[in-house]
Amino acid sequence: MDLLRGQKASIRQLCGGLELEVELYHKAPLEIDVSCFGLDDAGRLSDERYLVFYNQKQSPGGEISVSSGAASGSVRFHLRLDALPPQIAKLSFTASIDGTRTMRELEKGFAGISRDGREVARFSYDSAQFHAERAIVVCEIYRRGDDWRFNAVGRGFNGGLKALVESFGGTVAPHTPPSPPRPGPAPAPPSPPGSRAGAPSSGPARGSARVSGPAPVRNIVSALPTHVCARMDALARQCRGDTEYLASLYKNMFASLAAYPRVADVPIQVVACADASGSMFDTYHNGRIQRAVDKFFAFASTLSDARTMDFWAFGAKSRQFGAVTMDNVRDYTFAEAGGFERWMSMLNYQYNNEPEAMRDVMMIYGALRKPVVVLFLTDGRIHSDWEIEEILIKTSRFPVFWQFIGLHGEAYGLLERLHEIDGRHTANAGFIKMDDIDDITDHALYGELLANVDVWLQEINAKKMLEH
Repeated sequence: MDLLRGQKASIRQLCGGLELEVELYHKAPLEIDVSCFGLDDAGRLSDERYLVFYNQKQSPGGEISVSSGAASGSVRFHLRLDALPPQIAKLSFTASIDGTRTMRELEKGFAGISRDGREVARFSYDSAQFHAERAIVVCEIYRRGDDWRFNAVGRGFNGGLKALVESFGGTVAPHTPPSPPRPGPAPAPPSPPGSRAGAPSSGPARGSARVSGPAPVRNIVSALPTHVCARMDALARQCRGDTEYLASLYKNMFASLAAYPRVADVPIQVVACADASGSMFDTYHNGRIQRAVDKFFAFASTLSDARTMDFWAFGAKSRQFGAVTMDNVRDYTFAEAGGFERWMSMLNYQYNNEPEAMRDVMMIYGALRKPVVVLFLTDGRIHSDWEIEEILIKTSRFPVFWQFIGLHGEAYGLLERLHEIDGRHTANAGFIKMDDIDDITDHALYGELLANVDVWLQEINAKKMLEH
């Protein structure tokens, strides 16, 4: 059974039980390290004994063990899922590279599921799905009632192993020489914020994962309105199971928002509008647009009382699809309304008509008289500069901010010269350009988005463009 990225399958149905092997194979002109992280139901590495890799070859009870596979570049994990303690809710299988080389050098790879030596399912991937990443979450196996489910993830991280460990709530501990003995007993130092009193003070071995307490949130909470903090808490609590990967995005969004607290003063309707023309096919297929939707959703749901994000796509025509929510965000671009290939067919994928999409968006949101931020994603080759300029001038008298995001494209035309547009009532547009959505950190992305929105909100408030 061949699995696609984002596809899920029952372990019991695949294997007839809960004892199995997961093989990770990589063919590349460089060394790739693989690991299995045993995570709790919050997606955290709360017990580092359940990090199984080349330097720690099995978990405490042998429920997870690792060995070399038959072929060069192959590593096999033997799993007894029914023997895992209840606090282990998910196993995350990863691949990482040391140094500055990237997964673009990967020739091919796969995660195979076997029972009694017979492969029953395989998820394959190659360098076309990655760019500057130095680590990958290849796949996950997570609890679902009395069953476990396999999830083909294929998601990259630019920061390598360090980024992976931090995304699971740990840190990579640097090597520090032991302190010389001190005469007499010394008083215990105060616990750092977020740590537990009485926790052992000795660190793990060099290069291993060290579990850290949650980052201090006192400054964030004090900077933001009470209702926003309540919304943040509710969102964080929803990051469980299929959506726990959002937790690191929310963490960065919350921290960024504390630097721009005025943005949280009023609810903001965030709308994503994504290019679905034919030139974007590979960018959708390799999951980069899904990754953008994940990041945009964390931004939108933090700022909106509804905790959702409206979504549009456009080719020659445009259309609004179902709202992005916690229930559908994970596979949105692959599952909503038949997935992106169906979108391209219904929207006439032969060219991208940005002005048409902008007009359609304004028909729905222009009369709301409350702040609306449109995250407008395009790969360039803009259809009509003069029409976009005309729309921006006309819509500058509405509380709508156009945040254009250029992704993996070229020939952005007017979008790179927004400051030259005369005749606008407000500076109602911004432009961010990148080759890949992970080229900048989540914290930097959210910081730039919020900085643009903050300046715009101050202007429309000063010009009394909002209903109060």
